[in-house]
Amino acid sequence: MRSDYSLGTASKATGKRGRSRRPIEIAMTPMIDVIFLLLVFFLATSSFQAIEYLLPSGVSKPAEPPTGAASPTQLEPNQDAIDQVVIKLAMEGETCKANLNGSELSFEALEDRLIRIANVKLTVPIVVDPAAKVPVQYAVKAYDYARAAGFARVFFATRAQ
Repeated sequence: MRSDYSLGTASKATGKRGRSRRPIEIAMTPMIDVIFLLLVFFLATSSFQAIEYLLPSGVSKPAEPPTGAASPTQLEPNQDAIDQVVIKLAMEGETCKANLNGSELSFEALEDRLIRIANVKLTVPIVVDPAAKVPVQYAVKAYDYARAAGFARVFFATRAQ
């Protein structure tokens, strides 16, 4: 007994119906190679900036000078002693007062002090930390003083919420 389901006769008799359709296969390997090449290209051509870990900053109290020594406002900046400069701004009545690493000074004297520090060590980061009641113009002016003195790394302090 002969079967009507044999492949030899069915494909000739039915024409296109007897042909089996194979699923189209996409070659994934070349596509993955291209994706990795693009990834390497973009990594090689992009520029990365250093992550800023300076904010928020903790400020340590300066050491007390020995009895009979000059006050901290009269000391010259020392290159070894400067790791970062923190400028705290506070309002006293209508005037803005600056505290530079624990040293009280008037806001007008801040620019001169920053220029003196820049002459000693220009790579030190500057952190401007205005109090909540300080108008923005004083914080921006302190930032401008630091940039005018030549410091490239000037930051604003943030407070944790």
